[in-house]
Formats: sequence, C-alpha cells, structure tokens
Amino acid sequence: MKVNTIKIPIYHGELTMIMCENWKEVNEKYSMEISDSFDGVVFTPEKEDGYSEYVVAFNRPPKGFVIAHECVHLVNHIFSDRGVRPDIFNDEPQAYLTGFFFQEIEKFLNN
Repeated sequence: MKVNTIKIPIYHGELTMIMCENWKEVNEKYSMEISDSFDGVVFTPEKEDGYSEYVVAFNRPPKGFVIAHECVHLVNHIFSDRGVRPDIFNDEPQAYLTGFFFQEIEKFLNN
C-alpha cells in the first residue's frame, strides 16, 4: 500500500492519499467495509485531536474521470465541514480546491 499525507492550504486539515491493490488493507486500517465494486473512495476518519483528515483511496490506477469524481467528494466534505456554501456566481474557491486536489492526487499516483 502506497500512502502520502499532505496539508490542505487555506481550508486546513490533511489529505491522505492511498493506492492499494485491494481494499482489505484500507478496510483493516480504518475499520471500514469498502466494496470491491468501487474504483475510488473518499472518507473522513475519526480523529481524537479534532484535526480534520480527509482520505482518498484507489484500489487500481484511476482514469482522470475517477480522480475528478473523487475530487468533487473531497471539496464537498471540506465545504460541509467548514460551513462553506458553494456559490455558482463565484465558484473560484470550489475550482481552486478541485484543481489543487486533482494536481496533488496525480502527482502522488505518478511518483
């Protein structure tokens, strides 16, 4: 299992990126039950210190649309946790965060 954790700018918290061969390792580490039918998942594990951690995991090398799909989930989790309401007339915060996540996930997967 390949894992990397980075800090999330502006909105704070950490993003943990995981690439695994199957969901067994992720399921055991996070006490989850991810189905083999998923190509990728996003979740927020419980943290005792109250600090926000967001996890994106893939069980096979994802195509670009799968990465984009999971980035939308990440942005929505962060917006929800921070009380940010998406604004269709000023979507720069959403576009910035989506682009940041996509770039970081691509970098992680290609290294």
